[in-house]
Amino acid sequence: MPDDARDRGMVSIIGWATAIVIATGFIIGAFAGYSDAIAIRGGTPLPVWLGPLVALAFCGAAFTLYARHHRANWRQWSARKRRYGLAIALLALIGGIVGAWFSVQLPHDQGPFEAMRADAFSPAFAIGASILWVVGLAAGMFFYHRAIDDHEQRAWLWAGLAGWYAFVFPAPAWWALHRAGIAPEPDVMLLFLVSLVVNSLVYLWLKFR
Repeated sequence: MPDDARDRGMVSIIGWATAIVIATGFIIGAFAGYSDAIAIRGGTPLPVWLGPLVALAFCGAAFTLYARHHRANWRQWSARKRRYGLAIALLALIGGIVGAWFSVQLPHDQGPFEAMRADAFSPAFAIGASILWVVGLAAGMFFYHRAIDDHEQRAWLWAGLAGWYAFVFPAPAWWALHRAGIAPEPDVMLLFLVSLVVNSLVYLWLKFR
């Protein structure tokens, strides 16, 4: 019974933290969409910094209440679970920052999918997002691998192998077909997303089956 209670506490901690991050992203997106609508009608769009500022204020207030509410559950966690939670939080924070920054710097006449295929990135975003991705992911994965147990390590290793197969099989074939003029130019991000989806599905299946 105590183990079940701690497991429910862990689900609540991770679930509410994820909800706060998602809600913060929605706030930024709502401000960006409203500003785009004003610009389309010929009005003056909202300042670029307004949406992130409001979202940051909401995020700070929500996580303050969140920390107060879950303080007792956090103290009951083992050191390994705390490292695990911090690693997941770090990775989620990096993803949230990059996603929010990406939505803010989008041109008014382009959606996210159009922007990913066009020259829509500013140099500041490209450099900053690249640094956050490489350095943040490396730091997050370092803490993650220090915290996981044998079961999750096995799930992660097999998921990584499946994700690699999902990339290594289609990439050379697509490249060869393109060189022969049969297929369009290979899309690296599309291959990455396919690999990521396969990785995630295999990981979740092995971890929670």
